[in-house]
Amino acid sequence: MGVVGPKGGIGVRPVLVTLHAHPDDEAIFTGGTILRAVRAGWRVVLIVATDGELGTGAGGSDLGAKRRAETRDAARVLGVDRVEFLGYGDSGYDEPSRGGRPIGTASARALRSGTLAAAHVDAAAAAVRRILVEEEATALTSYDDNGIYGHIDHVLVHEIAVRSVEGTSCEHYESTLGRSGLRQLRSELVGRGLVADLWPLLLADRLGVEDGPTLVAVDVTGDLDRKLAAVAAHSSQLLEAATFMGLPAGAFHHLLGTEWFRVARRGDGHFLDLLTSESRSLQPIAV
Repeated sequence: MGVVGPKGGIGVRPVLVTLHAHPDDEAIFTGGTILRAVRAGWRVVLIVATDGELGTGAGGSDLGAKRRAETRDAARVLGVDRVEFLGYGDSGYDEPSRGGRPIGTASARALRSGTLAAAHVDAAAAAVRRILVEEEATALTSYDDNGIYGHIDHVLVHEIAVRSVEGTSCEHYESTLGRSGLRQLRSELVGRGLVADLWPLLLADRLGVEDGPTLVAVDVTGDLDRKLAAVAAHSSQLLEAATFMGLPAGAFHHLLGTEWFRVARRGDGHFLDLLTSESRSLQPIAV
């Protein structure tokens, strides 16, 4: 297979491929960045690994189809050019209890046939790589190695992405959360009356990553209204759910104005330039 080169020549659009585990992840974690890329003239391709049929909404056997349709609606809001589904089943997620199974550990239920958790990672990575090659992708986004918050499907998306860019020149960036931002938000909310026990201090150590030389915080407040419209397109889901990443109900909404990325494979740095053109880097990016 040939080396993937970025569509970076004069008059040729660079291509961002953004890989996600479930419908709505693209809007929640990368919606503002997608809007920024589109505004800068990039072509954006969205790949979703599962149909999210075990999501929070009602719909029974039709929930997966409903969520696929919602994803296409959200993609139109964001200006995405192409949407692809890998077709794996949602592995499900049991919110870890204090002292319970560690985050990122698959339950026996998650390993049922057809789910992403039971999939061969190399086969899934090959499917993603085919799209990278076809699109001559400039950059790929996925998740950090704990899948941001430990969902097994998110962890596997990280592994799939790492393998999919092997042998290519495609840049790779990991969507995540900045723990210092989480700690600051917790302090602010507790100061405004949030019961501290609803957001245990240790939770910040289980979400996202620590600040470092390759972590970039992207301020997307200028596109927040449109990002929220994309989130709202996923109307079957309840982002206010108290179990979302273990945060208290409503807390995550305070984080939607910032999107974090860790540089996994800088390459030519075209996407990094896009991220930092209007943003602040938490520390100088390592060369």
